[in-house]
Amino acid sequence: MYVNKKEKRDVTKKLLVIVISAMLIFLIGILTVCYFFIYSSSENHITEKEEKKNIKEEAIPIVDAYGGNYLHTTGQKVRQKDWGTFTLQQISPINKTFKISTMVIQLKEIKMIKLSQMNEEKKAELKEFTGLSFAETYALYYKDNLSIEEIYEKEALTKSDIGKEITYIEISYTVENTSSNELQFFSMENVSFNKYLHYNVPEKNFIYSGDTLIGTKSVSRIDNKSNEAREGLIGLLLDPDKNIDKLTSFSFTTSDILDGDSHELLTKAKTFTISLN
Repeated sequence: MYVNKKEKRDVTKKLLVIVISAMLIFLIGILTVCYFFIYSSSENHITEKEEKKNIKEEAIPIVDAYGGNYLHTTGQKVRQKDWGTFTLQQISPINKTFKISTMVIQLKEIKMIKLSQMNEEKKAELKEFTGLSFAETYALYYKDNLSIEEIYEKEALTKSDIGKEITYIEISYTVENTSSNELQFFSMENVSFNKYLHYNVPEKNFIYSGDTLIGTKSVSRIDNKSNEAREGLIGLLLDPDKNIDKLTSFSFTTSDILDGDSHELLTKAKTFTISLN
């Protein structure tokens, strides 16, 4: 039987089109299956990571009171409502007694704590404890005949914004007046760490406690009554540029002891120094 060459070519072309179309459909099918397999696997992987992250975040206890009180083990974390997340970086138990005349100071422990996930309000509060204090700024510029407003402006220029996280040092102690008289006294007027980090506590302390002294040395405060014991807690920000990995030493200088009624000087200030574990 005679077959027209043109018809033969047409049939061949049709067969090729059918074969190529089938191959394309087959390839599209394979790619579709692979896509859904990879996408599903990737999605599951992301979901698992998110779940682990959420579990980890949920594992951080949330507290209402000051977060530092709940930290006892290095690496431990707590989140204080309306404040931020506290992470314990170092803890040095001390439990030593220091005496100056009739005042007895029981130094409990010193912690280094990282504070993160803070809200903007708390960052603004902490910013005020960075840079120079007003007293330090005044000492630098009082000879320049600047007004009080101008000195405040100079002080403001020394302040630094708080970033995503900041580290601070916490000192906890108790102090007791064992005398029969009321006395004017503050346990830690100046403190030093590692022999080169120096703080004037009334100007730099951002934690309020029963024995808190905030302001200048001449600020009036409630006297220590006879046989009264107070809890003390001090918080001091670390300069991010200092790069402190570990606290190795600590020294503190008390205030003078004055009579609560006559304000007579009874005992001069005293300095104590200890090494930290």
